[in-house]
Amino acid sequence: MGGLVIDSELSKAVRQFLDYVEKERGFSGHTVEAYKRDLMQFEQFLTEKRISLSIDGAMRKQNIRAFMFQLSNNGQRPRSVARKVAALKSFSKFCVRKGLLETNPSKVVATPKLDKPLPVFLTQKQAEEIKPPVENKFEDLRNFAVMEFFYGSGIRLSELHGLNFDSVDLRRETVRVLGKGKKERIVPLTSSAVEALNKYKPFYPGQTTPGSAIFVNKEGNRLSRRQIERIVGKELTGVSMQKKRSPHVLRHSFATHLMDSGADIRAVKELLGHSSLNTTQIYTHISREHLLRVYRQAHPRAEKGQDAEPGKV
Repeated sequence: MGGLVIDSELSKAVRQFLDYVEKERGFSGHTVEAYKRDLMQFEQFLTEKRISLSIDGAMRKQNIRAFMFQLSNNGQRPRSVARKVAALKSFSKFCVRKGLLETNPSKVVATPKLDKPLPVFLTQKQAEEIKPPVENKFEDLRNFAVMEFFYGSGIRLSELHGLNFDSVDLRRETVRVLGKGKKERIVPLTSSAVEALNKYKPFYPGQTTPGSAIFVNKEGNRLSRRQIERIVGKELTGVSMQKKRSPHVLRHSFATHLMDSGADIRAVKELLGHSSLNTTQIYTHISREHLLRVYRQAHPRAEKGQDAEPGKV
């Protein structure tokens, strides 16, 4: 771990923690690197303040609060500070589990409150404008299938990227995905997504064996995540004026449209693969905003000038 003081107790514990979240919790390389940067910055802060790098000496609530104070004074945004505090909280819990600390000092440290922006999503009318290609060409059929899988199942970019043909049960119209923390879940597919896949398969460059990647390029190689993002961005250009045109827009649209249609929030949580119901609560708020907008637009005595459209794209 470059940058960490090799022989300090803190550095050794951080290396153990990073190894744990990567190998046992299955966190992505991006998340592990973010944890590493944040914890290295905390250690650098302690070093500059001549604070002990023993676990007991370093992991104290006053040190964490002083670190937060310095970050804020240096112009760090609340979201950035909150992320670093979250890294320290996760590390503190790990230290307690491993017996390196008796109590968790971060429990009494409040994370900066953030105003969460409402997710960007398509209206149902815009979603209906994503239509199958006129001509049966490999790339067009593949791209449409990508869009249908995202919108029809609400899966994440990383989950779609990892799909093989044996991930899909065409008879039951379901797809098996590997989510965050390597947790597997079964998600229903729409008949439109199944139909899109069946139309795409005859043009697939190679054998559609069970272990073959579903979404590939002309050479039969699995599409990269960046290539999938570009496909979605291009396809959404035709239906959306919103700047954000990512796979997550389709995931948000999937969840929002389910909630608008009266789906139970716990069911939506399971479909999205959220570990906490709190994460899914944002769609309840979006649904309320949608109802309020419909009311303001439709009721004869509503104030028409107040129809803000936070989700409009």
